[in-house]
Amino acid sequence: MMKISVVMAVYNGERYLEQAVNSVLAQTYDNFELIVVDDGSTDRTPEILGTIADSRVKKIRRTANHGAAKILNFAVGKADGDWIAIHDADDISMPERLSVQADYIRKRPELVAVGSRIACIGGNGVDPVQLRRAETNLNFGTGGEQLYRNRYLVCPMCHGSSLFSKEAFLKAGGYDPTYRIAYDYDLWLRLFQIGPIEKVEQVLYQYRIHSDSLSRRNGARTYMEKLRCCIRRLREFEYSHLAMEPRFAVFANRKLTRDIARKVFPHCPVRIHYYFDSSKNAKHPEQAAALLNEGRIDGILLLQKQERSELTRFFLEQGLTLNRNLFSL
Repeated sequence: MMKISVVMAVYNGERYLEQAVNSVLAQTYDNFELIVVDDGSTDRTPEILGTIADSRVKKIRRTANHGAAKILNFAVGKADGDWIAIHDADDISMPERLSVQADYIRKRPELVAVGSRIACIGGNGVDPVQLRRAETNLNFGTGGEQLYRNRYLVCPMCHGSSLFSKEAFLKAGGYDPTYRIAYDYDLWLRLFQIGPIEKVEQVLYQYRIHSDSLSRRNGARTYMEKLRCCIRRLREFEYSHLAMEPRFAVFANRKLTRDIARKVFPHCPVRIHYYFDSSKNAKHPEQAAALLNEGRIDGILLLQKQERSELTRFFLEQGLTLNRNLFSL
């Protein structure tokens, strides 16, 4: 039976920590350890962890706050297991989670990571519509081919539901701490270069959305990080053959163009030659296709949500290839 190390980073998590830890300790799977790293909490988190006497739990206290990505890298470094299960400090795992995921991995040894379907649970003041929207997004796709094909558009799995190979994690370089929010999404893009990722078609994890969620407080910042992550990785993986920075045309509305020109592209190893807003000029897609055919740009980025499907169809009909020279982000 393979050893699984469940890692949990917690910062000021007194409200839900005990419930999260108990859901791990209640797993039907026997061969696991739980590594909980307190990332400099100033609330009752240390006191709560001090009451846990289970021998399967490793508790580590950091006196200063380092951020989730750094702490998770640290926790994985302390892990004895060959497989790492992530668990957020305010979420809940179903009792059979590790057992089902371990069995899935045994049957599909080529996988580097597996997630699961999730159910969203909310704290006070969270709109039920928001819960269902998040649930739909995080439950998108299960098959590895579908997840890979849409890797630059949607996150392949909920971070806390993931079980991944420690060897593949280290080969990919671990979490990138330059991301405050999208560090998990960035890891999935790099793991996709090593092997396939799939999701179990069963709800094994309850993901909590509440008013203190960083991504909920600042959805625009989350999207900017996601774009920066995607563009950096598509440069690294899809355009690695180019000696020069790849040149792009971007489809985005005026407000988004203004934001990404300041917050995204200055941090990415690419050059943006043209910005188009197809809602303002129906000829823009034809112009962009001509630029690509003439060799004046290397690819097209579709950020214009309202016309994305229509634009994708048009460019595919013009002979472009998704995730090679056409990217829906």
